[in-house]
Amino acid sequence: MLPINLVALIGLMAWGTSASSAAESAPSPSADVELICHTDNPTECYPKIFQATDEFQIVRPDQDLPIGLHVRLNVYTGLKEAKINVPDEHDPSLEGLPVDSSVVIVERDEAEEQLKPPPNAPAYEPVGTIKKPKSADAAEGSAFYKSLTILKKGLDVDAALEMLEDISHDIYYGLKIAEDYETVHELFCLSTAPLSSPSTDDDDKTATTLRRARLAALTLSSTLQNNPTALASIETHWPKLAPSLCGSSSGRTTPLSTSIFTLLPTSSSPLTKARISLLKGLLKSPLFRTAFLSNTTNNNGASHILRILTTPTNPTTNQRTDEEEWAQTQRRAALLLLDTFLDSDMGAAVGEWPSAGRAQLKDGECATLFGADGDRKGEGREEECVDWLVKGLSERYRKDKGHWSHELWRGIKGRDRSGGKVGEKVDL
Repeated sequence: MLPINLVALIGLMAWGTSASSAAESAPSPSADVELICHTDNPTECYPKIFQATDEFQIVRPDQDLPIGLHVRLNVYTGLKEAKINVPDEHDPSLEGLPVDSSVVIVERDEAEEQLKPPPNAPAYEPVGTIKKPKSADAAEGSAFYKSLTILKKGLDVDAALEMLEDISHDIYYGLKIAEDYETVHELFCLSTAPLSSPSTDDDDKTATTLRRARLAALTLSSTLQNNPTALASIETHWPKLAPSLCGSSSGRTTPLSTSIFTLLPTSSSPLTKARISLLKGLLKSPLFRTAFLSNTTNNNGASHILRILTTPTNPTTNQRTDEEEWAQTQRRAALLLLDTFLDSDMGAAVGEWPSAGRAQLKDGECATLFGADGDRKGEGREEECVDWLVKGLSERYRKDKGHWSHELWRGIKGRDRSGGKVGEKVDL
């Protein structure tokens, strides 16, 4: 008989051989699981569908999460973890932290607070890099740069303006226009060109000037639309643009720093509307808002807007045949004031206009200056009668509940007198 110990040893060896054979015949646990492998090393592969356990595990960016798991995310590092969800589970680590619905607000730890970008990291650019559109071809680019050259040299200005106005809606080409000082300068000069006095002999010349001015203003307006990088480029040009008289042959005595914000008189409502759109884009910049509101001559940009709002018909033609178009121009002017200075929901710079430091004249004084339609005795003093002028407009159009004057009056009265904002109920 064999010793008992030897029998036991043989039995253990037989069991081990049997277990090994069974293991070899069993299917691999990962055979039915789809894996993601980014390298040739099989140890670095992981399941495409996240395999949850009772403990939190890191979820990789390209993994799919089954429904119903308990997921947590570090909003500072972007690390996502998940585990099997246990209803009513109590997590001691979250005690004392403020909870809003299913969101847990966790303060940064010291290590995260000290994280800084590396020394050679590129500067943060909130709008990102503006790349050339994929749809652009060589012919389009060639035509664009050819138009820039033609415009700056004063050759076929009309064809160049039409091409630039059309392509300036593209954010890439809009930026290229804004980056070129000579192009921007020429567009501003064209858009503010003085008009000849109406006469039979110069009708064609006046029409050409008006057409070019409108196209130039529309091009600049499209360049700035939803394009903060283009606006920043034009800001860099302002020190040279502001004092410019648009060349010695122009005969101008008013620099661009004034003429850009001077909207009247003009014989064209479409041109006035185009220039208001241009101003609305420029006034997103604190630099241009300061220039717009500068009051060296008591006749700033806001005074010109108020003049448009309080003039019943086009001041040059003085005809009621274009009443509907002039009403659209007035509405656009009112929206410029609302969106730029009064309506915080539209990102307005609330508090910059009307100036809290500018005392308002008494109603009787304002009535003397602006009492009769077309009476411009108070021209240049609109800022001192803002309340009286806008309230009067709101009362004039009391029956038209949707008229722009009511919202404008609410904005001015709410900001100046009660500290409120646009949209609050104000008794007229």
